[in-house]
Amino acid sequence: MESEIKEKLNRVGENWAHLILKYKYFNKKLKLTDDLKKSNYLGDILDYFRDTIEIIHAKEKSKSYTDIFAYQISLLQAIYIQQDFIEELLRIFKCNINKGDLKKDDDYSINREVRNELIGHPICTTKDPKEQAKEVICKSCGKNINESPKKTILLSSTLFSSESSSTNIQYLRYHMKKNYQPEVLNYKICEIINRHNDFLNRYLDIILDKLKRIITEFKSNLEGFEKIIKHQNFEAIIKSVDAEFESILYSSYFYDKDSLIEIYRRRSEHERYQNLIDQFLSDLKKEILEKKEYINELVEPKKIYTNMTLSTIEISDNINEDANKTYNYELGKLVERRNKPDFDFYSSFLIPKCSENRLVLDELKHMEANISNKIEYYTALNLIYKELGE
Repeated sequence: MESEIKEKLNRVGENWAHLILKYKYFNKKLKLTDDLKKSNYLGDILDYFRDTIEIIHAKEKSKSYTDIFAYQISLLQAIYIQQDFIEELLRIFKCNINKGDLKKDDDYSINREVRNELIGHPICTTKDPKEQAKEVICKSCGKNINESPKKTILLSSTLFSSESSSTNIQYLRYHMKKNYQPEVLNYKICEIINRHNDFLNRYLDIILDKLKRIITEFKSNLEGFEKIIKHQNFEAIIKSVDAEFESILYSSYFYDKDSLIEIYRRRSEHERYQNLIDQFLSDLKKEILEKKEYINELVEPKKIYTNMTLSTIEISDNINEDANKTYNYELGKLVERRNKPDFDFYSSFLIPKCSENRLVLDELKHMEANISNKIEYYTALNLIYKELGE
């Protein structure tokens, strides 16, 4: 049960990080506030949730009365915190379930009441029902108002019993409704935990079902967008990307809306510009495909394969030195635009390897002359990447 709850929490976190925060579509669907989008609020909730699971499902049994007392307080408080977290997650994901609805659920209310009586309000007072409200003159407006009774009386008090154990919570309660006669209340810890597990699974399933619905709708939008890419002009595609699929615009140094449109308008001037446009469209299609596959993994059962046989891999003794030549280090150092001395230094590692490649040498010169121009620098670098097969 513990692992099942953790797995569901992980799914909520993955959906949040990889989809919901990345696309305006979900922002519109869930009406996310700025504090949710800019902070790690939901991540903090999930981390705190996982930490308190360890308290609830502690394997080591307490022996001394002090240890039992400490464990039972920790257990009830951890359950209380997780109930609040579920309430907050239901609010964030617009599940139309509030605290009033939760109070009608015995798996919530029974554990909540035990916690509140023992930890939240072990001494609980209320207004004296015998005292009548008084009519007084308001000092601010001068009007007659009813002043609530100020006198309070004891409603209830509770005390942990010395008969509590590592498997049972027992406490004494003195309640006004019982004329303050002592009551002995017993709750089996396994039943408390089972109730709480049922509560968590029920509402995490509701949250995940809501996420599944809106993510499936998002996938349908992706499929529709995928079809129109072939027919729309480039500028219309960019506007659609910016409105619905904007995360790709943050995946590269030069994939911003204005730069892409300018590069597209100059595509006939040089190979480097058309190459960048081709790469963007390729990356866009790849990103859509990857997101669709990721969504399929979220909403469809995973297939488990057994009795798989690994094929034998033959290793050839013939080594092609040219095929093994890589440029990752040299190109990696050029990705960040630097000053001219740094550019000269790092490009000097690449030039000897490409001394006979006219295109690479020409594009390096173009980069050197346009270090301060993002479009010129990165379209040239991108063409070098293509030329060298990196």
